[in-house]
Amino acid sequence: MTPRDCIELIAASSIPLAIIALFVNRWHSGRNLGVRAIQMLSVAMFMPAIIVLAMEKIIDGAAVAALIGGVVGYLFANISEYDRTKYRDGSG
Repeated sequence: MTPRDCIELIAASSIPLAIIALFVNRWHSGRNLGVRAIQMLSVAMFMPAIIVLAMEKIIDGAAVAALIGGVVGYLFANISEYDRTKYRDGSG
């Protein structure tokens, strides 16, 4: 097994592990799936997929950079707006 195969196996297995970990966390804490949980779940599923596709040379370097930039933009796009509406009542 080559190092590339090991990295791909770890990346591919992290997708179901992230899903399971999120739902176990939400079940134990008694909380619902919120905006942050959905964002984290989508990133935890999308980033390993990008890694595997890039290592298999299905997508090239420019596409990988654009996809990672899109993921980062997705994460940081609504942070200030979400936090502002959450604490609008002055409790935070």
